[in-house]
Amino acid sequence: MYALRSGVLILALAAQGGALAAELAPRTQNGIAYLSGGVGEDERQAMQAARADYPVRLTFATKGSGEFRADVSITIVDRAGAVAATFVSPGPLCYLKLAPGSYRIVASLRGKELTQALTVQPLAARELYFYWDPE
Repeated sequence: MYALRSGVLILALAAQGGALAAELAPRTQNGIAYLSGGVGEDERQAMQAARADYPVRLTFATKGSGEFRADVSITIVDRAGAVAATFVSPGPLCYLKLAPGSYRIVASLRGKELTQALTVQPLAARELYFYWDPE
């Protein structure tokens, strides 16, 4: 009986892990690969495990408290001013694979827009932090 219960538990955990892996699946838009997540401890650990594969890392939080923010609209604008990608980051962590060059990252949350300039160089990682005022 113990072996049966253990087997059921293992299957349940595997199913949960499979759902988590599918949820954190990398996405691609206009040749830009990105991964977003970080809601809950399991997702934060999964994002941590993937961070070395993504040289541009964005974090979204509240000024002062550092409380993570999610459901942030992201727009990536290239040097020519063209929109390279636009999507919603469902988690407070968003990792990007961008070709070397200059970009503007626009992060919008509840109508409040924050913009940061970014220069991507080969073999160099960059971390950008976006902090919104407390509501």
